[in-house]
Amino acid sequence: MGKGAIAFLAVFALLVIFAIPNVWLGYVGYAAVSILCPQWNWRWELPGIEFQKWIAGATIIAFLVSGLRVQKLNAYSKFALLGFSTYVFLVFLSSLQVPDEEKAIRYWDNTWKIWVMTMIGCFVVDTRKKLNLLVWACIIAQGWNAWNVNQLYLQRGFINVLWFTWNFLDNNTYSISTIPVLAISFSTVVCSVKSWERLVAGIVALLQIHQLMILQSRGTMLGAAALFVIGFFFMPKSKATIAILGCIVGVGAMVAGPFVIEEFLSSFKQGEELDSSANSRYKLWSAGAAIIMDYPFLGVGPWVGEKYVPTYYDGYSEGRAYKALHNLLFEVGTGCGLPALIAYLVFFAFPWYGHLRLWMKDRLKMDVFSRRFNLAVLCGVPGYWVASMFSSGALIESPYVLMVIGCVSLSLIEEAFREDDTDDPVRFEVGSEREDIVCDSHAAKIAMEI
Repeated sequence: MGKGAIAFLAVFALLVIFAIPNVWLGYVGYAAVSILCPQWNWRWELPGIEFQKWIAGATIIAFLVSGLRVQKLNAYSKFALLGFSTYVFLVFLSSLQVPDEEKAIRYWDNTWKIWVMTMIGCFVVDTRKKLNLLVWACIIAQGWNAWNVNQLYLQRGFINVLWFTWNFLDNNTYSISTIPVLAISFSTVVCSVKSWERLVAGIVALLQIHQLMILQSRGTMLGAAALFVIGFFFMPKSKATIAILGCIVGVGAMVAGPFVIEEFLSSFKQGEELDSSANSRYKLWSAGAAIIMDYPFLGVGPWVGEKYVPTYYDGYSEGRAYKALHNLLFEVGTGCGLPALIAYLVFFAFPWYGHLRLWMKDRLKMDVFSRRFNLAVLCGVPGYWVASMFSSGALIESPYVLMVIGCVSLSLIEEAFREDDTDDPVRFEVGSEREDIVCDSHAAKIAMEI
């Protein structure tokens, strides 16, 4: 057994043990393992243990033992969790329609676990230091994944995306799962005042960008492009941050190569020049919309919509009894109904809107630490949803971790504003440039302590 596998097993054992007295640490470990997927990274060395379930179990027990103590959440966060809870309830009702459908059962089993851990995460990650640890756990976990994907490519000279499986995901859904963490890495690079944080997050971001090129997921490339465009609009702008973004985009363009660029641009061709894969998306979306119209209330059952697609797909001739919808909106809408889809969108929309209001009204009061989470949510949520229009994965866990970060940071930022009773502004140095962010002295003190 290699050193990496041994180190992971040691960390796993410590997480299970220390999750009991420290609920928040259990959630951080759960989130990191959900992103890392050790069963893939050390697939020939680790025993057949469901690591995530052990950590989740310890965390749930710890939460119950703690007396279900929760932190006070922002109103937008409360509405988001209400929407998510409504969605999960409707998934359960929808699954009752197809009690013997294996995929529906698996969908429900994973959905309620994600819901429980998301709620716990929002309740117990209640300080900036805990939130910072969660963010770095995500960055390091995704950095390890990206390193291994890049290493495989360098060793073999290619990666056959048809053979690529990661945590039971294909190349498209794995690529989508990287977008929320890419937003976190990007926001750390442009908002942090510590050189080592910028360096580590920047390396991880570049590895992530290169793996997107390797895995040839056009929808996710489009999502990443949307992330950086939106990120440029919302990020604090100075010569240093603009130069950093320029370097990221420049390196990304260099590593892409002509083949990847041609593959990406093929998504925008028209008429007869549109390739079969891209053309199929439009027909799938039409089929998904028609299924929702015919089954608007509870859908046809979680993950069962793909069995209805051949009937609604114009000119379907593949001969299979099912066809995946490759779109998150239609996956949720056809499977669980329009009310479930609306509730699901509320979960993502309310924290995002809350952060947008913060940016519009109070960005000059936010310290760089708060601005980092604000930017990650503002560019990460749209980037994830753009990518999810071309493939689907309601059971991908990284976006739920991003929403925990979004909900918790909303509450912590507003708490810092309430506690601040001075008007003495503090300016921060970002690299060699003076960053144009003004924050109150109390928030500045917190950021400096971290």
